[in-house]
Amino acid sequence: MSISPAAQDVSDEASQLYASSVVVDGCAPSLLQDTREWRRFADAGVTAIFATVTTADDMPGTVESLASFHRLARTNAPDLVIAESVADVEAAKRDGRLAMVLQFQNGRPLGRDRTMVEMYARMGVRVIQLTYNYRNNIGDGCLEPANSGLSAFGRDVVRELNEQRVLVDLSHTGERTTLEAMEVSTRPDVFTHANARAVHDHPRNLTDEQITTAAAKGGLVGLCAFPGFITDRTTTPTVGDLVAHLDHMVSLVGIDHVSLGNDFYFDSGYWPNIEAGNWSADDWPTPPWHYPLDGGNTVELVHALLQRGFTSDDVRKLLGTNLLRVMREVWGR
Repeated sequence: MSISPAAQDVSDEASQLYASSVVVDGCAPSLLQDTREWRRFADAGVTAIFATVTTADDMPGTVESLASFHRLARTNAPDLVIAESVADVEAAKRDGRLAMVLQFQNGRPLGRDRTMVEMYARMGVRVIQLTYNYRNNIGDGCLEPANSGLSAFGRDVVRELNEQRVLVDLSHTGERTTLEAMEVSTRPDVFTHANARAVHDHPRNLTDEQITTAAAKGGLVGLCAFPGFITDRTTTPTVGDLVAHLDHMVSLVGIDHVSLGNDFYFDSGYWPNIEAGNWSADDWPTPPWHYPLDGGNTVELVHALLQRGFTSDDVRKLLGTNLLRVMREVWGR
């Protein structure tokens, strides 16, 4: 694994803009492997992270993981706080804390009981992703060849997520499932971490129809820095390669419908996920992984965007205010 050096040749303008912005990383799974990882985000001036609580656990395993995240926040207070409202995130920015938004990257912990959405929401979970690559009770993941779509139970889950004001995350989810979920959902939906298939043809990336449908409902797509979703296996992706995905999405739906979801994950997790059947060896590149952004050097993206003519307001939207807007609309607080 290699990560970019922080603040590499960035302008004072970029540094100041980054420091004054609310920065929200819509996908931070690295805490699953090392709970000390929150300090790297905090030290880099990130305001909030969507902290992955689970990708494949059943109910008991998920409750254990939730307990560990609450314990992590409690033992590291006041520097770390669990956020359940936009006001919590804004307070974290003001007070110099890191806010954690608890996120599931799989609907599997619901089992066959949609009322578990309310129970998890009471435990602080504010974002639930429908599937994780493969089929579950809700619908097909993005690696399922059948692309069968949303189940009847899945429709009930989407409605319940709306009712409980939990953000619907469509990352890792099959194309047909996402489109059907957005038909059912009455609130904005998001792809917290995904790129454009038109730029790099990968099953984890999104078609133009998925991107435009999400935007039409007021939702957005979080630009993802996982190397395999940016370029092919033979290329070490750069910030410029990542910006190519952003340029495509902005050309489709405008700057108001994009955000950040770096998805930084230690490459030591590769083989456990392959063996557990969570990832496909054909679709996930073998390590070492070379991230252009790792959540700790996002100021380099700010520098690149300013050089390409993006305005300060554009950059602030991408860094956090777009996602805050959707969070506020869905959460109602």
